[in-house]
Amino acid sequence: MRFCFTKRRAVSVFTCFFICILMTSCASKLKVPRLKPAEINLSSYKNVTVFPFKGNHGREVSDTLTQQLFESDRFHVLDRTNLNRILKEQNLSMSDIANPNNSVRLGKVMGSSALIFGQVYKRKYTQKRSSSKATCREDGKKYSCRRYKVKGNWHLKVGFKMVDTSTGEIIATKVIDETKSKSKSRREERPEVTWDKEKVFSSLQDKLIGKFMRMIAPYTVYNSVKLYDDDDLPWLETGIKFAKTGDWATAIEMFETAVAEAERNPDIDEKLRARAHYDLGVAYGYSGHYTKALEHLKRSCTLSPDDVFFKELEKIKQFRLDDRLLKEQGITSSRRCNTANLTVVTMAS
Repeated sequence: MRFCFTKRRAVSVFTCFFICILMTSCASKLKVPRLKPAEINLSSYKNVTVFPFKGNHGREVSDTLTQQLFESDRFHVLDRTNLNRILKEQNLSMSDIANPNNSVRLGKVMGSSALIFGQVYKRKYTQKRSSSKATCREDGKKYSCRRYKVKGNWHLKVGFKMVDTSTGEIIATKVIDETKSKSKSRREERPEVTWDKEKVFSSLQDKLIGKFMRMIAPYTVYNSVKLYDDDDLPWLETGIKFAKTGDWATAIEMFETAVAEAERNPDIDEKLRARAHYDLGVAYGYSGHYTKALEHLKRSCTLSPDDVFFKELEKIKQFRLDDRLLKEQGITSSRRCNTANLTVVTMAS
């Protein structure tokens, strides 16, 4: 086996090698799942019925929404078979449900506290071909040619409406637009269209329904957070190892030791002392101890006004507000620190 290194590349490789050896400070970036509150508090609406949506592929949209409502574990959802049976018993058709009086009557019979209606307003795919002047090469020689391009555009627009069955009033409504574009080009010949149109529509549909679900039910987001370690405070690295597994309680113990040493040792500079307080503040924040979290994050900002520290400070303030809203929505904790759901990236700082 032969290895070929230019002089420049060899210098670059060995330079990076020695930089890594000399480097004593690193940062780990974690992606931690947390629960966000719904845009609307619907905690009192436990039983929900989804009616087939109107419009092109409307039933497909309503079936997917029904599935996501069921998987959210926040609602009891009536299946379509029982829905059709009850409609028949009440001598009602799908068109009759648009009448608020009928929806109230039907909701009482079904035991549902809310009904969800919807309509697919637009489900359109357009394709456009074009060409333009280009320069081609053959045997090292340039010559004029044509570049041919094809572009596909998808547009999906769906309206959602949620009705209180006890009053007939609309409690949530949203019209959502999603678009997608793809293109291919080739010189001297027209490119073939190989994309799956229905697969793109399916992804747009998932996005639409996801946005509506975030409106009516708590949802999970992944927060990116950076943690710092340093050879002068080895407890930081140990604490990060526990944080990576979601064990914030043990991470807090390690970071507290690091902070104590940073405050005691005059050889520790302010930047590293700030990072120790920052790591401890983050650990407190992601374990729900917001008062202590804010205390240490404010201390880190005072010692070293780093943008990362200030951003995390604002994020923890939002966590505290989110927890208050989630409690109102019947959720006792927003912390979801499952090891399997935590992503870690380590980088030089």
